[in-house]
Amino acid sequence: MAKTTRTWKSAKTMKPPEFRIYHPQGLLRDFVDALYFLSGEEMGTGVAFPRTNQTIIFNVGSRFTVSGVYDAKTGRKEESSPVWINGKQDLPFMLGNQGVTAMYVIIVKLGMLPFFAGLPASATNEQTVGAEHWTGPSDAIFDLQDQLLACPTIEGGFNLIAKFLENHLSKQDRGPLDKVKWLGRAVHTMRVNEICRAMGVTRKRLREDALYYFGGSVKNIQGILRLNNTLSAIARQPEQSLSSLHEYYDQSHFINDFRARTGITPLQYKRLCSQFPAIKHTPNFLPMSRETFLQFISA
Repeated sequence: MAKTTRTWKSAKTMKPPEFRIYHPQGLLRDFVDALYFLSGEEMGTGVAFPRTNQTIIFNVGSRFTVSGVYDAKTGRKEESSPVWINGKQDLPFMLGNQGVTAMYVIIVKLGMLPFFAGLPASATNEQTVGAEHWTGPSDAIFDLQDQLLACPTIEGGFNLIAKFLENHLSKQDRGPLDKVKWLGRAVHTMRVNEICRAMGVTRKRLREDALYYFGGSVKNIQGILRLNNTLSAIARQPEQSLSSLHEYYDQSHFINDFRARTGITPLQYKRLCSQFPAIKHTPNFLPMSRETFLQFISA
């Protein structure tokens, strides 16, 4: 599509560094946790660990690249579309930006991505899809992109996005909303069989719903949620013993699951948190180069 090749304002015109948050109101609160704006010359490069966050990103700065963390043979893939739709991420990856980061990030609530993208959340796992998958005319989202590029203030950009999303959602079938909201709460505290009983569905049907709305099975989503809780706990209190900071039923399971999901040991992550205190603000994103990260964990 011709729309996907639009040029954007030079990243040099953005003010580095900057971080702003907008908390939605009204209809949007059911679907979106927050809108972020991030910019800066030293932002946008780092190691991302598994997450359940579903995001929609409007890039108004330099283009990003995505690659593997541990495999040197993994080539970098450039994210050329100015609008990205992202689902669950199970595998660690390296995000790179050799220019100036500038982006609006929509933090979509767990399970709500299919209301924005016309495909199951599982189709966005481990990859980024472009705006052609938007639910509704893709021209509209590229028009919004142009408006964001021309907008003189970040607050004005937030308002443009909020109005666009509210208008978009008002035209969607919101019949499944209550079920998805309930599921989004239940996965934090209930076992699979308990959820099935409460919903009156089979395990097969629950799995189908979870793949469509969450991007993975309930058990897998619960595993990533538990990992993210652990990453946050360690990042906030790196001086505490690891055994007091995790929710796993034994230390062996904790270490094995942590290493399988992140590629490093809990102790290595704890040392990273002590060395780089800013991680407490982004516990599953380590703002450092691949070379620095690999040198640190090999020491």
